[in-house]
Amino acid sequence: MKKDLTFDCDMRGDYAFFIDAKHFLDNGWEVDNTVKDALSRNSNPVFFRVIENGKEQSGHGWIENGEIIQWG
Repeated sequence: MKKDLTFDCDMRGDYAFFIDAKHFLDNGWEVDNTVKDALSRNSNPVFFRVIENGKEQSGHGWIENGEIIQWG
């Protein structure tokens, strides 16, 4: 089980930031302030993986400065 807003290795072995699906806003290209605050010290793009109820989902991508820049 993965924890929300933490870094760990995902199912492919990639180091990822896990974001619970509840943090994604309506358009899917933005996240709420909780995620933005958690990443505020990191100015580089971060690979993320979506989780729901602690389970990894297929959704993943890159986020930079609180904005999703790519979905995979």
